[in-house]
Amino acid sequence: MADLLLFNPWWENPGNIELDRYISAYQKSLIQWRPDVFSKFDFNQDAVYTLRGPRQVGKTTLTKMIIRDLLKSGAPPRAIFYYSCDLIPGAEEVFQLIRQYHEFSQPLKFKRRYVFLDEISLVPHWQNAVKQVIDLGWGQGTTLLLTGSSAVDIKRGAERLPGRRGKAVFPDKVLLPMSFADFVEKCSDLSLSLTEASLQGLLEDPEKFENLKSQTEIFLPKLSTLLTNFLAVGGFPLAVDQFLRVGSLSEDILETYLTVIRSDFEKIKKSRILLRQVLIRILSISGAPASWQSLAKPIDTPSYKTVRDYGELLADSFLLAIMYFLEKNKKVANPNKGKKFYFSDPLILNLAAREAGIAMLRDHGKSVEALVAIHLIRKFEKRIFEGLGNVQSVFYWRSSKGKEVDFVALHEERFLPVEVKFQSIISRSDYSTMKRTFGRGILVTRNTFFRDNQILGIPAPVFLLLLD
Repeated sequence: MADLLLFNPWWENPGNIELDRYISAYQKSLIQWRPDVFSKFDFNQDAVYTLRGPRQVGKTTLTKMIIRDLLKSGAPPRAIFYYSCDLIPGAEEVFQLIRQYHEFSQPLKFKRRYVFLDEISLVPHWQNAVKQVIDLGWGQGTTLLLTGSSAVDIKRGAERLPGRRGKAVFPDKVLLPMSFADFVEKCSDLSLSLTEASLQGLLEDPEKFENLKSQTEIFLPKLSTLLTNFLAVGGFPLAVDQFLRVGSLSEDILETYLTVIRSDFEKIKKSRILLRQVLIRILSISGAPASWQSLAKPIDTPSYKTVRDYGELLADSFLLAIMYFLEKNKKVANPNKGKKFYFSDPLILNLAAREAGIAMLRDHGKSVEALVAIHLIRKFEKRIFEGLGNVQSVFYWRSSKGKEVDFVALHEERFLPVEVKFQSIISRSDYSTMKRTFGRGILVTRNTFFRDNQILGIPAPVFLLLLD
């Protein structure tokens, strides 16, 4: 029990939660980011929730905040059980851990218990332990929240719990880094509410587009500066907090994030050298379609399958999005054609640049293209909790003659084409392929609004806010 007390100091005194290092760091942070996913859990019902997302994004902090709120709402302290699974070697140890807590809490006759198992994706076959716990009836009157940074482990684990997830309709949640809209909210005094301006509505209603322009055009200089800052910092809370404090990111914090990525790969017997080469190679192709074979050519490995393995692991860890070619007539992805690769946050992109010996990626056009890709996926992808390696709602399109549309989102069975031209001077040739192929779409510009029938030009920071 001494080990359990170490992780659950509120059993002795509910006020001890305020001394928790994650709560303390949150209280001292300049941003105190409370992500939307915080309110997506119902702790009044039997359920097995999962929360996944990249390392260092704040999953443990969110978990501790939930525990603090439960304590403040009057939940009995010993009805709340938390444990970090970083050092647990296998499913048997997970089962024995829950059994120990069950035997401790059962005589106390709690109406509801709350079990939090942090970073459970690190434990091989953890789902077997949870399955046994549920089958023994220990899940009655219990809400479980299991967190992890690997979508493949959490996904497989969840899929092996048929009929054992409880009453939660959407039990799998995702915590991603701050979006550009989050960054604007936390790092400026701007107050812009653009949620009512739907993208489809803007394309079809000239008045709505003019309203959007009049609301935002005056703020473009400030929004452009914020976008430049976001491209340098990204949305990981610790990085944003340091940027607000000192105006830049230190080498220490960059090395911290890079070390976390390396260590996760080394835990599963992957090479740090090959990881570095894969990151640099993905950076070098800058969003151009590529096959796994062509991606692997400059990398020191005898098989493209190794590079594919590394790429898919990055995607399963929410660090890389893999985007497929659109079969326009069928409205589905074609996995046999070249794929596009985009880092999931500007910080990850800049870490890849750092590995390549570049202090920070200066090509804002490519950085904005990656940012638009990820924000489209965050907006439209329905099964993002399965990782970023099998995106099914956002594609790219290319003709047999090599004419390309950067992105095509599928929303309510309708296409939303998007082309990124992060430049001040715009000509019709910049969107001719989109207009000819789809008859409509949005051109993401540096600072230009325009309308040409159902082709809209929208400055990048405004477009990103619309995707919140």
